[in-house]
Amino acid sequence: MKIQVICEDCENIEEFDSPKKDGEVGIHSIEQSFRVGVSWKNEVIENFQDEFIDKIGKAKSNKERRRILEDGITENAFSETIDFELSFTCRGCGNRIILNDFHMLDLMGF
Repeated sequence: MKIQVICEDCENIEEFDSPKKDGEVGIHSIEQSFRVGVSWKNEVIENFQDEFIDKIGKAKSNKERRRILEDGITENAFSETIDFELSFTCRGCGNRIILNDFHMLDLMGF
């Protein structure tokens, strides 16, 4: 799979191209023709399920709390970053496109 970034004004073209199937590509691999920017609000909302917190609070020992955390943290806690944006600015003419309205939802891992 590849993704092309094309400036319609000055016809600069670059592409994100993985060297292998399902591979990763560095976001700054197209810096010669385009500047790539990533931004998001610093606000992170942490969500913990009340039932899970209550269960931890009722544990009678650290060993029991540890078991509850290890068994249930990934299903009961997550964080959300709001208003993620990805921008591409043409180095030739300054034309810009901003991809927005992303919402990143990741499980918290320990």
